[in-house]
Amino acid sequence: MDTPRYLGPLHHPAFGVRIPEIFLEGIMRALKSTGTAAGLMLSYHRETAPESVINAPPGVFEITRGHTGTSIRHYISASVEAARRYRIVVEIEADHLAALTSSVEAVKRISGAHASYSGVGSLDEALSYVEEEVKEAASTGYINFFTLDSCDYIDYGAEKLSDYEALSLLEQVYGDSTSILRRYTMPRRFIAEDGKFFEVKLREGEVARIALKLHRALGVLEKLHQIVRKHVDWQVGFEIAFDETPHPTRPEELLFLMEELRLRGLQPHFVAPNVGFEKRADYRGDLGELRYRVARLAAIARSYGALLSFHSGSGSSPWSGKGQGVYEVLLEATGGRLKYKISGVYYELLLSILSRQPLGSKARRLYEELYQSVIDFLRDQVRGRKELYSDALARQLDEYETLASKGDAYLLHAEVFRHYSFIALNLRVDGRRIFRESLVELYNEDEQLRKTIDREVAELTLRLVDGLKFSGNTAFLSC
Repeated sequence: MDTPRYLGPLHHPAFGVRIPEIFLEGIMRALKSTGTAAGLMLSYHRETAPESVINAPPGVFEITRGHTGTSIRHYISASVEAARRYRIVVEIEADHLAALTSSVEAVKRISGAHASYSGVGSLDEALSYVEEEVKEAASTGYINFFTLDSCDYIDYGAEKLSDYEALSLLEQVYGDSTSILRRYTMPRRFIAEDGKFFEVKLREGEVARIALKLHRALGVLEKLHQIVRKHVDWQVGFEIAFDETPHPTRPEELLFLMEELRLRGLQPHFVAPNVGFEKRADYRGDLGELRYRVARLAAIARSYGALLSFHSGSGSSPWSGKGQGVYEVLLEATGGRLKYKISGVYYELLLSILSRQPLGSKARRLYEELYQSVIDFLRDQVRGRKELYSDALARQLDEYETLASKGDAYLLHAEVFRHYSFIALNLRVDGRRIFRESLVELYNEDEQLRKTIDREVAELTLRLVDGLKFSGNTAFLSC
């Protein structure tokens, strides 16, 4: 069986394997039972990092960099071994390959802190680190897919410019602005899945603002693409992450992005716009509006040979999906052709299982120790206004203190713990990631607990596979 392999523009899920030693077994069982091909991934810079970072002493790098304690080489090799053992077709993905100058700021944004998207820092330094990441992935010989992310370099200040200001700057930034204005002021028609057509036509001022807003981000995407091509000489696929933005993506923004990428010779098979999803939360908006938004974005992407990819796929709990009716809407709006990613929810499920164990048991004690260590670490961060400090974290911690004072200091669903429990995997004692090691040790030693974890991980995976009709997608793989 040819695995791992590049899947192409296939309707499929992608799963983050933060602790491969624990999560791969249940995921593999679910995929095997349903004949499903899937991506296996981790987010670069944040979830995973090169071995040189993972093996560095505490304090050398930000605690949020490679915070799972799982290196690029390890998640790839472990995923390939599991897929071959189960004879399952998988695609190994480098998720969110990004020229980040700070993983801390990125984590703050997705934890409710609304940190700025300034892209401040040395781009050359950030790209040098990306190259180190890509080299380690390529050295395994098994990497098949890269999601490129330049959201940090979007210039939101351009949205505030007047038509006159934007058009004047456009000429300075792009040189020949005439061709750009002509491309996007001409009406473009697209056909949605319901058979209705819609038109995208922009005024010159709108074109100028979008062009200025995305100018640097497009340049960074080119550089990321060049780095991959420099080190990977076999067929791989690409996705563009356009989701970590403050607001949902407008059709005209996606059109500009896809056309400019095409002109630069970069034609991804997937693109991930912001459709209004929030991390670790069910979708609470109007389902009709979601269907309308996604249908138009999907039609534009499809006109460029791409499918939509949905990030922030986890909901308010491991059992909620993304909320009632969301999967059905996504299938309707995309014609049943999409990619859907989840990652952190497996770790959330693991903590939930540990929290349900009998008081005084080894598993429950580990949960309480892990929880308390995260809270103690965050208290220190807030008191000293250290790297993870934000007003949002201070508020979340205050809310936790109020809840804890009423009797339960280990509330699984406390907002601060849901957002920051990941830190436990990178907390060190005498240089060792004591909680990560203890979780793996407990999984290997406690047979009954291991069976429970494998079963619930498989069930979570099956809920997604069944809900988005991924089952049997191997029948559509090209040779």
